[in-house]
Amino acid sequence: LPEPVLPKLGQTYNIIITGVGGTGIVTIGGILGMAAHLEGKAVGVIDMAGLAQKGGAVYSHMRIAERPEDIHAIRVAAGGADLVLGGDIVVAGNKKVLAAVKPGTAMIVNTTEFLPGDFTRNADFSLPTERLKRAIAAGAGAEHTHFIDASRLATALFGSSLGANIFMVGFAYQLGALPLTADAIEQAIA
Repeated sequence: LPEPVLPKLGQTYNIIITGVGGTGIVTIGGILGMAAHLEGKAVGVIDMAGLAQKGGAVYSHMRIAERPEDIHAIRVAAGGADLVLGGDIVVAGNKKVLAAVKPGTAMIVNTTEFLPGDFTRNADFSLPTERLKRAIAAGAGAEHTHFIDASRLATALFGSSLGANIFMVGFAYQLGALPLTADAIEQAIA
């Protein structure tokens, strides 16, 4: 594939990484933060794990800038996300994340369904996947929204779904939605 045109930082480039606890969301934030550091960029990351060890929602907010003094707060404010990496469609489609999305936010969302705890109380429970897709696409714009079955693709490529989140990082890079070079990302993984 051709090398993508990397986005300009402006004052900061704001990323939200979401998913379910135990699937590597915090690790992805760490990898991208290290890649920014390796490029000599300023970076701030805050992880909100809450009930992560119980399979709950996890959010990593990240800001990347040319200089540390350009980062005033780490949490991505309403309408401030440039990129959302959604490791889980339910978490990516909740109000906390959608509030940070604006028209033009790059949305990359894993469509593999991870059932929440509600299914243990209701055998007929089903995820509102189509409604979530509409809400996500409405916030960012359909042309900026990418739904991919990252878990299935990672399993087909690597024999395990554990690589789904880093697969989504690669997808974001190829779209030109990450302000980091492939070399820095690969060094951070190493």
